[in-house]
Amino acid sequence: MSIYKPCDIRGPVAELSTAAYHAWGAALARRFEPGTPFVIGGDVRTTTPAFLGALEAGLVEGGLRVLNTGVAPTPLVYFARDAFHAAGCAIVTASHNPSDINGLKWMFGNSPPTEEDVDALRRAAVHPPDDARPRGTTESVSPDAAYRDWLEESLADAPRPNGRSVVVDPGNGAWSGRASALLAALFPGITVAAIHDAPDGNFPNRNADCSRPKYLTALAQAVVERGADLGIAFDGDGDRVAFIDHEGTGLTAEEATFVLINSFSEALRGRAFVYDIKFSDRVPEAAARFGASPLPERSGHAFIRARIQATDALFGAEISGHYFYGALDSRDDGLYTACRMLCHMAKLDRPLADLRRQCPTIHMTPDLRVPVPLDRQARVIDAVRQAFADRPQGTVDGIRIDFPGGWALVRSSVTEPALTFRFEGEDTKTMNVIIREVATVLGRHEVALPNVM
Repeated sequence: MSIYKPCDIRGPVAELSTAAYHAWGAALARRFEPGTPFVIGGDVRTTTPAFLGALEAGLVEGGLRVLNTGVAPTPLVYFARDAFHAAGCAIVTASHNPSDINGLKWMFGNSPPTEEDVDALRRAAVHPPDDARPRGTTESVSPDAAYRDWLEESLADAPRPNGRSVVVDPGNGAWSGRASALLAALFPGITVAAIHDAPDGNFPNRNADCSRPKYLTALAQAVVERGADLGIAFDGDGDRVAFIDHEGTGLTAEEATFVLINSFSEALRGRAFVYDIKFSDRVPEAAARFGASPLPERSGHAFIRARIQATDALFGAEISGHYFYGALDSRDDGLYTACRMLCHMAKLDRPLADLRRQCPTIHMTPDLRVPVPLDRQARVIDAVRQAFADRPQGTVDGIRIDFPGGWALVRSSVTEPALTFRFEGEDTKTMNVIIREVATVLGRHEVALPNVM
């Protein structure tokens, strides 16, 4: 698979190089006039310092005024772009991926990259810009104090979660040492403990992905042992967030999004809510009950964020644990989301386990990944489309077929040569009927679903 993804650049470090980062920096610089301020930062991976240095060199060679935050969570770099009135930003990170992978995220202004922008950097790596420009400058900056002030201002009218106890698990990632300190400073009435709180780019204690409960067993145990009210986990670069309730139960993406939708309640009326097409139908139904207009979107940070900007949506959610806010100019921010969750619990004066149980029962498979060569994927998806041509279909991402009481989704993976499948039914029996119908079609094309029934 190519390192050039639809939303960013990401791949094994063996396929990356300082020369590529230098070329990408030089190419990004050509989007702006010399002297334009541009923010950069990176996560804690052991390969990040060299790659960040090469990126900085390319940007300076391209004439920009580079503002380097050093190691910083992705939401903090996004914030720094605003705080320092920069024209864009770039982050050396592979987000939730393992330590032997790295990559690059970036923004022009407040807009995520398009697939055309990604392709432009692909071409720049092969043919680096060679036009001479005035050399730029670089300086180290720290947005931490301004970020704390902004959080305090943003939460000024929110109920205080006094008396609560929280355990934070940054997973040795970019929020290590920062998130727990910020929460303690923002909410002096709570008790904050932390595990896996020292930055370590090898991620020695757990997987950098916080979206899967199997990686959060230590956090769940710590919450129960300490009698804490909430466990908060972040991914490697700190933009994703996941929650553990006081019973040690991890909230699914649907449950967490359901609770966050309820935290907005009537403020959603007449506003758009953008959601990952892979979510259960129970999620858009929850937003619609408050008068929101639910809008499905293709999975991927850049796609959801761009849709939020285009529709002036109040809130958006991706199934991997990204939560986006119109009030943040469409940015996603794991720590801000954690603060919002704490304040919502304080407002209702109820434990998160109670709020979780209000979410309707969901009968849905996880992503089912089936290896299929890239040159066969379109044919398989088209075969599914034609087999169910008499049923309502959506093409936001792959093909979604609506069945009585449920649906099936077939799409190409952006991370591996595979098709991903997801099914939902109003009950388990209905879901299994839908799975069997789709599996029959797939069998004619030598594609076998894993046994989930």
